[in-house]
Amino acid sequence: MRSTPSTTAVLAILLSLTANACSSSNETTTPPRPQSSSGGDTTASTPDAGLAESTTAQTAPPAPTPAAPVTPTPETPSASAQGTASASSRVTLSGSARSSFEQGLQAARAGQLEQAMQAFQSTMSAEPRAAQAAYNAAVVAERQGNDGAADGLYTRALAMQPDYDPAVVGRARMLVRQRRIPEAVSFTAAVARSNPRNALIRAEYARMLVLNNRAADAIEEARQVLRFDERSVAARLAVAEAYRAQGRLDLALYIVNDLINGADPNHQNNGAGASNPEVQHLRGLLQIEVERNVPAAIQSFERAVQLAPEFVEARNNLGVQFLNAGNYEQAVSNLSSTVALAPNWAKAHLNLGDALRATRQYDRALQEFQRAQQLDGSLLEVHYNTGRLYADQARDVTGTAVDALQRKVTLLQQAQAAFTRFRDALGAQYASHPRREDVDGQLTRLPQALERANRALQRAQAAARRTAATPATGPTPAAPAPESAAPAAPAPAPAPAEGAPGGAGGTAP
Repeated sequence: MRSTPSTTAVLAILLSLTANACSSSNETTTPPRPQSSSGGDTTASTPDAGLAESTTAQTAPPAPTPAAPVTPTPETPSASAQGTASASSRVTLSGSARSSFEQGLQAARAGQLEQAMQAFQSTMSAEPRAAQAAYNAAVVAERQGNDGAADGLYTRALAMQPDYDPAVVGRARMLVRQRRIPEAVSFTAAVARSNPRNALIRAEYARMLVLNNRAADAIEEARQVLRFDERSVAARLAVAEAYRAQGRLDLALYIVNDLINGADPNHQNNGAGASNPEVQHLRGLLQIEVERNVPAAIQSFERAVQLAPEFVEARNNLGVQFLNAGNYEQAVSNLSSTVALAPNWAKAHLNLGDALRATRQYDRALQEFQRAQQLDGSLLEVHYNTGRLYADQARDVTGTAVDALQRKVTLLQQAQAAFTRFRDALGAQYASHPRREDVDGQLTRLPQALERANRALQRAQAAARRTAATPATGPTPAAPAPESAAPAAPAPAPAPAEGAPGGAGGTAP
């Protein structure tokens, strides 16, 4: 059992670190890619989920898709980013501005996005300095799938109040989901330089550095924040994420457990980060990677979602872990919620497609894969997952009828083509790709299955042709007796020999 250092000891560790001390050989480890497959960051009012991916190995269903930042949560009028310079300078809404703002929040929570947008626009008309209204309108625009409008609204919120940290976090996360990470780094760097005493903004900049393969720089930035705000949960979380990116998982888990449990071993879940959904989410990822404890990780992800129901990354990773555990109903539920909250996040559609495939909802699964590819043509996992989908469908085709066998052949051909596209698109990277063994096996077995299916189809087609060419047989009617003829004598008993003429109109057995 791991011993957990005291909060003071953890802080001492953090403050004693230098950028050079963090530049170990593990620093070349590729940091987690963003997943919206999964993340965001937390302020007092905005889930700021861990920008990381789950790396749990699996065979079927496919491994968890990397997480991406969460769509920010609408901020209430009374909410403020605790411990930031902007908290005291935010405009207090009153009168019609406050009324329309609260109407917007209610509509957003009810999923009435158009009404919510109109209400927030009314708030800004009544109070031109209402940065919180511009921010919430940006959140709504993201949920409507209108990232361009969202970007403009986040920028508008910052024009109203340059140190409005929820808008900084929201815009940075949106840029990450769009794979515009260098732009997210430069954006947060500029705002951080203008607000050197804002711990949340500087911690967000540190987290963007982690995503940009600059973990050592991220640790140095967070360390500087801790020198003037040693209680900053966001800064400690950024350090933990940087360690995770470097592969220093035990130390990352130390920090996270200290944030959740605090210094008193008799009162767990009493630390400064116990109610922080981002911290709970990162703990879930580390419980998988360090402890291989999936049930505990699911509890951590569930706690993150309880704290922030609109935390997209936590919902995504919770759904992925339910999928791995075979709880397909819960997987589909959580991943459907993820797609609803982040409709332009390709990897969320990819994960939902996997869950639907596991429940044999093949048509819906294919729609999700196609949507993922429309949103992000560089997402090569779509080809792999589509290959799995066609292969599963082919296995489910039964019967020896021509139509069934033709469908089986078509599905096997489509599966083979999808796996081939995945292999070829990776190029030289395929040699070291974790899916190589499975794909090689598929590309060995599929031609064999296709050959068997084609032989069965040829036999079925030949049998169908023979059946079509065979004339129908039936009783031969007796010739009518001439009108003048005498009544016919009784017919002799049929001969026992096969094929002998029988009685009137019959054939011998």
